[in-house]
Amino acid sequence: MKILALDFDGVIVDSVLDSLFVGHNAYLRLYGSGKKKYFGGEIFTFENWEETKKQYQKEIKYYRTLRPYIRGATDYGLIQKLIEENKFVNDQEEFDNYRKTVKFDFEAYEKEFYKERERLQNINYRAWFNLEPPYLKVTGGIKKLLEEGTKIVIATSNRRKAIAKSFTPEYFGFTIESEDILDRRFGEDKSEQMKHIVKSYNIKFEEIYFVDDQVSHLIQTRTLGVKVLLAGWSYATDIQKEEARKQNIPIIEREEDFYPIVRNSLSEKI
Repeated sequence: MKILALDFDGVIVDSVLDSLFVGHNAYLRLYGSGKKKYFGGEIFTFENWEETKKQYQKEIKYYRTLRPYIRGATDYGLIQKLIEENKFVNDQEEFDNYRKTVKFDFEAYEKEFYKERERLQNINYRAWFNLEPPYLKVTGGIKKLLEEGTKIVIATSNRRKAIAKSFTPEYFGFTIESEDILDRRFGEDKSEQMKHIVKSYNIKFEEIYFVDDQVSHLIQTRTLGVKVLLAGWSYATDIQKEEARKQNIPIIEREEDFYPIVRNSLSEKI
């Protein structure tokens, strides 16, 4: 038995605007508003969002350049703080060093982040879903793979209850059961999630094919024997792709290549 394990953010969906919307609100609710803060220090709402995007195109573009360095929810707060302090980072190492030295209440921010996301979903799940549009060629490929009998497991740093509803015909057009969504409770370290897959589905590490947009997660899990592929269509930077090449990690450059490359990989003999 082979299992295809997929990360969620940056592989199945483009969650940049969701993380900005939720992360910004969580930051302001924790630290207070004010005109000197990012986006004028105003809380985002579904009603003002379209106008906000038009007004702050430059700021949103800059936010996107920082997204590749994210590993977990607390990092969305760090982006807000970086921007507020007018500081710049050029790579993952600089971001990680900033994370180690900055004074920031990670635990409080994480709680506020998920509280804010849940609040928005309760107001209008469809409006929230539209903040993180799916990569349609990827979701189309997932649907084909499921129809062909491929076992698919989601390995995410997100929360299961936040995304499970998306894996239904009403939203993505296919179903993945909740028990097949491994979230942050199984470890934000993706290696722990891979270990859980081996134990729960009674397979070997070599029978897992894992697609993620964060190269560090792939380097980490490959040491277990997991077959890994980098999602190159979303947040991976040129530096991260170069690191993947140095590590001989295959890169799926375009979302339209997702289905054929994954299908060919799954058909290979172990």
